[in-house]
Amino acid sequence: MISVGVQTWGTDVVALRRYWQVADELGYARITYGDGLWGWTHDGWTMLGALAGLTRRARLGPAVTYCFDPSSHHPSWLAKRAVTVDHLSGGRLDLRLAVGAEDPTTAAAWRSHAIPYPDAPTRVALAAETISILEKLWTGEAVDHEGRFYTLRGARLVPSPIQKPGPPVWLAAMGPGALGVAARRAAGWEASYLTPTAFGERWSRLRTLLEGAGRPWWDYRRSVELDVVLGLTDAEVKDGLRRFCAARAIEERDALLAAALVGTPDAVAALIAQYAAAGATDLMLGFADFPATRMVELFAERVLAAG
Repeated sequence: MISVGVQTWGTDVVALRRYWQVADELGYARITYGDGLWGWTHDGWTMLGALAGLTRRARLGPAVTYCFDPSSHHPSWLAKRAVTVDHLSGGRLDLRLAVGAEDPTTAAAWRSHAIPYPDAPTRVALAAETISILEKLWTGEAVDHEGRFYTLRGARLVPSPIQKPGPPVWLAAMGPGALGVAARRAAGWEASYLTPTAFGERWSRLRTLLEGAGRPWWDYRRSVELDVVLGLTDAEVKDGLRRFCAARAIEERDALLAAALVGTPDAVAALIAQYAAAGATDLMLGFADFPATRMVELFAERVLAAG
């Protein structure tokens, strides 16, 4: 059975608290919150502490967090923050990393804060080295590390995480280099806004890389991030889609909607079956009416319960 989580963002703390509690009570497998300097989030790791205290069952983590510069985040601080949230949540943290988008607007946003945004191969290499350092620090033993980007001498991190050997590390990866790191270093992989066919093609590449690395692909988690527009009737779906497109400033024929779950519960369940057939084990869903809870409740009642 495919595992379903919800992605959250936003700065309305009252609405977020309610949404997190509702999603946890409804039985969603994961709840994430965005990280970064964007205007649509607070500080991601501070918010994860709040999320940990308001939920009891769902696994949690950053939607993604970044490690392409020591300011965002140095591996030792990232390891420490992860351990803290792992303890606050009773061992429910998934550390979800990303190498960053390859577009001028994203790069310019980080550089406006005097944070370097290296080229894609450098960001990929930074992610690989960061994961290696995290795994060493989480042992609680003294760490000597001599790498391309970081040198640690006798570095020791205590306390250790609740989860052993540490929180699962997921990597959001789309390009060949990042997929290679996901195959060698990560416990799970996430893609973003792909159709079932496109997801299956990337999963096939990643599966080959996992086999080459001598890792059992059948135990490897693979997720896709998708938007959801859900309604009980076609008319309700149409209205929700109109609102979604207006909020995103896109047309209804935009390519983004080809990789979205749009429709009534039965139609959405059929789309999910296509992703499962393409190899997805997990979905991370952003509901179009967030922070309202109607869609997340309707999905739980008519899709999760039926699956």
